[in-house]
Amino acid sequence: MNMLVTTSISATPNGTTRPQLRIVIVGHVDHGKSTLVGRLLHETGSLPEGKLEMLKTVSARRGMPFEWSFLLDALQTERDQGITIDTTQIRFRTGSRDIVLIDAPGHAEF
Repeated sequence: MNMLVTTSISATPNGTTRPQLRIVIVGHVDHGKSTLVGRLLHETGSLPEGKLEMLKTVSARRGMPFEWSFLLDALQTERDQGITIDTTQIRFRTGSRDIVLIDAPGHAEF
């Protein structure tokens, strides 16, 4: 798994500027890219209220074990097949910068 990190300055709504860190998670299929990002969002408290519980409930209802990668899968097809089909961008802020995590598919055809 490889990571590409770029930094720039972004303007905030009030006109001030903050450093922006863009991190792209890339690598071969099934190397844990989405799992890493999902777990990172959970550990940093960056998930929307109720998101984790909702996905755990949906997984149980469908008879599937919950996986951290489900936090990033926007499409049910991605959860069903266990693959990332489209890139996902997750934005959050720390006290000093804006961060954009980009989860990229591992399959060459995507």
